[in-house]
Amino acid sequence: MQKKAVRVCGFAIGCALLVAAILAIARSAPTLNHVREVIIRPNWALITLAIVAALGNVVGSGGMFYALVRRHGRITLIEMQGLVAASSVLNYLPLRPGLVGRIAYQQVVSGIPVRRSTLSIIEAAVVCGLSIVWMALAVALVHFAQARVMGGIVAALPICSALVFAATGEASWHVYLEAVFWRWIDLLAWSFRYAAVFALLGLDLTPERAAAAACLAAAANMVPIVGNGLGIREWAIGLAGPALASWTTDIGLAAELLNRVVDLVVVVPIGCAAMPKIARRLRRASAT
Repeated sequence: MQKKAVRVCGFAIGCALLVAAILAIARSAPTLNHVREVIIRPNWALITLAIVAALGNVVGSGGMFYALVRRHGRITLIEMQGLVAASSVLNYLPLRPGLVGRIAYQQVVSGIPVRRSTLSIIEAAVVCGLSIVWMALAVALVHFAQARVMGGIVAALPICSALVFAATGEASWHVYLEAVFWRWIDLLAWSFRYAAVFALLGLDLTPERAAAAACLAAAANMVPIVGNGLGIREWAIGLAGPALASWTTDIGLAAELLNRVVDLVVVVPIGCAAMPKIARRLRRASAT
């Protein structure tokens, strides 16, 4: 009961923060004008970039969990990506049933023990945390030390290492390199998403600032009491703008709300489309 109370409270806090973000934008006439321009004169090239990048998020997130559990059961990459998308949609609900549902599916349908699924969630959190820190290091090298070449090398190192070591054998620790590879795709996709949504609002971000926004979004998504960083992600991006000397708080809030719309357009339909198939497989597996 205590966990349920915490999750309901977290959901309420997330909704309150989301409403506060909308009210803050409504009080800013310049930001409202930017938003109107996005609606009245849509830049389809940037919108397409944001949508493709959101698909990259689905691929990267699903790939990371697939890398961590595929040795322990019967599951395909596409199946895991649909499962993660469905879980993400359900995690917007107050009690975040998506996580529990995914663990149940992996046990009943894929034969992956609950203990292994739970451990994979912990491993994924470690992979995510380390990936965020590594990308933040690359951003810091560029932003503070003006070392663009070194920052680029640091940013490319995880993907290059994963590709090299993946071809050398099946050592157990290679699984974690593969998970890092997929997580890096997810972070790069977030970077492109932020570059796109800020450009829609008339602000061109440098690559390191788009990557910094991606790190903040990924960290906000890891907050356990709120599903998908609801409300927290908006304010993390909004308040970080002045600190990075990159955007105003209102523009940051508006950019993140546009990102929520992208989620509604991409992730929610994919998750909802996957749910009936997931339910059928659960019923069949339960019956046998």
